Formats: sequence, structure tokens, C-alpha cells
Amino acid sequence: MNIDELKKNIITSFNENRNSHAFLIVTNNVDKCYNQVVDIIKSVNCSTGKSNCDCNICATIDAGTNPDFMCIFPDGKEIKKKQVIDLTDRFLTKPLISQYSTYVIVGADKMNSISSNKLLKFIEEPEENIIGFFITDKLSGVLPTIKSRCEIYNMRFGSENILDLLEITEEEYGRCFDFAMMLLNKLNGTPRYLLMSESNSFSSKDRTDIDIIFRIIKQTYIFKLENLSMGHYNSNEVVMNLIRNIATDDINLIVKRISIIDNILNDFKIYVIKDLFINKFFLVWE
Repeated sequence: MNIDELKKNIITSFNENRNSHAFLIVTNNVDKCYNQVVDIIKSVNCSTGKSNCDCNICATIDAGTNPDFMCIFPDGKEIKKKQVIDLTDRFLTKPLISQYSTYVIVGADKMNSISSNKLLKFIEEPEENIIGFFITDKLSGVLPTIKSRCEIYNMRFGSENILDLLEITEEEYGRCFDFAMMLLNKLNGTPRYLLMSESNSFSSKDRTDIDIIFRIIKQTYIFKLENLSMGHYNSNEVVMNLIRNIATDDINLIVKRISIIDNILNDFKIYVIKDLFINKFFLVWE
């Protein structure tokens, strides 16, 4: 589903009164996605059904003065409890000039546990005409309790070139891609003692390449997760060829493996001895 089709699908759900009260949009470009989401919000609130008119609704949303529209961006590195409290307090009353009270949380993966839990009841027991949009470029970072209460869509921008999809350069592709795919296949279920045999060849690479290899493997698992949970990429031959290297369709296991790679990438910043670090990765993998 391309971006225009996705927007039309969401807007139609409002017109037919079958819309969700919360949408989670997964994207590779948060800024562009935010602009598209604002267009959707203007379309479903504007009497003309358009997003580019000069009516009071659209004008006040663009100006940031619409009383029924609120956007939360991360405050520093995270979205804080006070920001969520401000949101829930603001929407205690019915919409004043719009059809819906609408909020957008940009960087939904940056909500800490306190802010997420504070927002949870707001999502679990939605008032009529309150609609939320959550935007993230890191699906695995969004708490399962939030994900389970949202209708999830994928909005990707740019070409479908493998370098863009994996966010690597042509040089990095040449150095790391084949090894990453070889390792990805072996991680499907190879016994640990056989995985350990790859330790020397893996740890012999420089730290930059090791980091890239892990990121390629992680991104491939994210593609697989998004394909299984949201039905995306069936028409994208590049992604489908990538995710065929992952044998399991178990979503819980895939989420767990993404978390393992995240932890490994964080640990890698402080590990000095590469051999010990690589061995630890093979030991914790499942």
C-alpha cells in the first residue's frame, strides 16, 4: 500500500464510522510522516474533506492554535509524564470547533514506562471523538501494551533500493552484507557450538563493520515482524528476499530476537574485547 492509498484508507474509515481510536504509524522518516498525519487529521475534521483549504479548522491546525489538536514531541531523549498529563487534561472536554479531538505523539518509542502507563488508561477507555496517532521509526521500542491497542500502519518514504532500506552505504554493503546474510541464516537454528565456530571470523572484523552487520540483521528482523504483523512488503521484492533468510514466523520469538540485538548493540559500546562480546551474543541467542 503506497502512501496515498494508506491515507485514503484511513480517511475512508472515518467517513464510514469504522475508524480506530488510535493509530500507530511505523515510518522511516518521522518528519515526513508527521506532515502526512497532519493532512489526515485536517481531512477528517474539515467539512470539505480536504487538507489544503483555508477553512478555520485547517488554518488553526497549521498555526498550532486549534484547541482540539495537540502534538507531543520528545522532551530531550524521552516523552515525559507531564507531557502526557497535559494531553489528558486538555481533552477532558468535548471538541470545541473540530469533529474530533486529535493528538499526535511523535517518537512513540521514546515514551518511558511512567508516561506510557499514564497514557494507557486514556487509550484503553477512549472517550467518543478522541483520536490518537502515534509515530515511530522503531516499532520494537513501542511498549506492547500500546501497540496492542492501536491499528498499525506502515508509511515508508524514498526508494526501495536495498541501501536505503537498510540505511547503509554502497561501501558498507560491499563489506558487510554477504557476511550478515550468512550469519542470519545460521542464526535460524544452528546449535550454539557450531555458531561459536563463527566467532573468530566475526570478531576479526573491525568494530564499525561488526556494528553494521548487527544493524543489518536487526533491520531484517524488523522487516519480518512488520510483514507478519501488518501484512506489509508483499509487493516489495527486495524486502521479501531479505526476510526469506529468517525461518521462523513466531512473532514473539522475532520480537525477543530484536530485543537481544538491541541489547547487544548497547553492550558493544562498552565491550573492549571483541571475542568475548561475540561469544556472549551466540550464548544469549535463541
